[in-house]
Amino acid sequence: MAPLRKWWWLLLLAGLSAGASSVAYGLTKPPLYESRSTLMVGTIVQNPNPQTSEVYASQALAATYANMAMRDPAKQAAMRSLEMDWLPTYSVLNPPNSQVLEIRAIDVDAQRAQQVVNAIIHYLIGISPEGNTLRHRNEFLQDQLQKLEEGIRTTELAIEHAQNDLAAALSARDIRAKEDEIRALEGKMTALQDSYAALLSNTSQGSLNTIQVLEPATLPTQPVDSGLLLTVVIAVLVGVLFAVGGAYFLEFADDRLQTADRVKDQTSLSVLGAFPLSIHAGNSHGALVMLEDSYGTAAESIRVLRTNLLFASVDHELGSLLVSSPVPGEGKSFVSSNLAVAFAQTGQRVVLLDADLRKPSLHRIFDLVNNVGITSALISDMVSLGTLVQQTVIPELHVITSGPLPPNPSELLSSTKMERLLRQLEEQYDLVVVDSPPVTVVSDTAVLASRADGVLIVLSADRSRRDLARNALAALDQVNARVLGAVLNRTNATRHGFYYSLRKEYGNQYYGAHYTSRPKKKSASPGAVPSVSESVTASGVVSSVSGNGSAGRPIAERTKLQ
Repeated sequence: MAPLRKWWWLLLLAGLSAGASSVAYGLTKPPLYESRSTLMVGTIVQNPNPQTSEVYASQALAATYANMAMRDPAKQAAMRSLEMDWLPTYSVLNPPNSQVLEIRAIDVDAQRAQQVVNAIIHYLIGISPEGNTLRHRNEFLQDQLQKLEEGIRTTELAIEHAQNDLAAALSARDIRAKEDEIRALEGKMTALQDSYAALLSNTSQGSLNTIQVLEPATLPTQPVDSGLLLTVVIAVLVGVLFAVGGAYFLEFADDRLQTADRVKDQTSLSVLGAFPLSIHAGNSHGALVMLEDSYGTAAESIRVLRTNLLFASVDHELGSLLVSSPVPGEGKSFVSSNLAVAFAQTGQRVVLLDADLRKPSLHRIFDLVNNVGITSALISDMVSLGTLVQQTVIPELHVITSGPLPPNPSELLSSTKMERLLRQLEEQYDLVVVDSPPVTVVSDTAVLASRADGVLIVLSADRSRRDLARNALAALDQVNARVLGAVLNRTNATRHGFYYSLRKEYGNQYYGAHYTSRPKKKSASPGAVPSVSESVTASGVVSSVSGNGSAGRPIAERTKLQ
């Protein structure tokens, strides 16, 4: 159902388009008129005692006539009689177990439809025994039958008179003469009756193979129902069905990882957090939403990610976390920087490394200088850790920028010096967050991932592709990296997670607590940046910062430490 909810507008558009097209087509069609006539084969209904064989014979004859009426000879004969080179649509129906034939013709011209029905009737009668070829013979037989009927009636009257005379006769001679006359008349009567029966058997009276017109062809005055409503309904249903198929095809062809379910199905990664597209509106570099709006739903989604990461690493201490993505532009720097702030707000000492030595961005996000950084430590043994770490307005968060961009970033990041730097940072901080390059673009990330305690993959719902994500996971799997899960960035807020609507539903009543720094678990190394001892409120105001004179200033005013 998800594709249907996503492409509901396509279903609506297809249904409306199909319905509107069918209406337009139906209104442009001319009205149609239907003429019909009913015929009967045989005279079974006139027989008071019909035989079963006669009934079956009449039904078989009716089916035969219906079949013959739809063949080419019938059509050609009708066209010749009407002097036409085509015929409108007509049909000859024979209901099951019936001697009745129903002839229908539909045309835009009512009179032409009637003429077509009459032409088919004339053809069927013409090929029946009552056709034109037998007409003269039947007329002769009818004349002979009429004469025989008159002779039979005359003979009957003569017999009646002779019997009356016989009753009045007195002499034996008269009686014998009348008896002889009566016998002669009776013989004549028998001969006439035999002749009549013989002639009657050769006529169509009582015949099974006859055609009678029960209902003559009518001249229609009203057009038939065009079925416009049914046509529109069917068109709408067909359009919607095609749109449903198109929606599922588009969803299948679209290999973007737009939802948590897709990420799970296509990559087997658990989605630990999701950030709506509205977070990035108007922010070219990915703003620190944890500082700018600590009460907002965007900051709450970061905290949800932080909590899920802790659950995902419950069996393995998370000393270092590498944040990467399959390709550039998916929001890994946004996630790593805000996630580092979220962990620091719980009181943990966090250091954030910009290990993207090709396109670094953390110095812009935190408004820091980038004249020294990771490259400075990797190319020189004289640089101390204290000169690399830069303080932020978050008391427990430090940042190490990339430093000057080198010509050989892969060699630097895969060097033993980089490994020693990570180990040193893990010893001095509770959590090391590494903002690494994209996995599928360079090989730097695979080397760093093998040295981190956990890897977090950032996917963008509007651009992450299935194959690229799988390739990234395959590259990480080759170095035995421990992938904790994925973050789905730039999602549709109506599809992912309930916590985007928390503020609307509950207001700020659950977000008024202060984030107070807990006692540090590890001491900073010599030369490290001075610590900040005071707490940071949830509203984003530093109460006091030692050594930089920024007490009471808003967090949005970034502190630059060189």
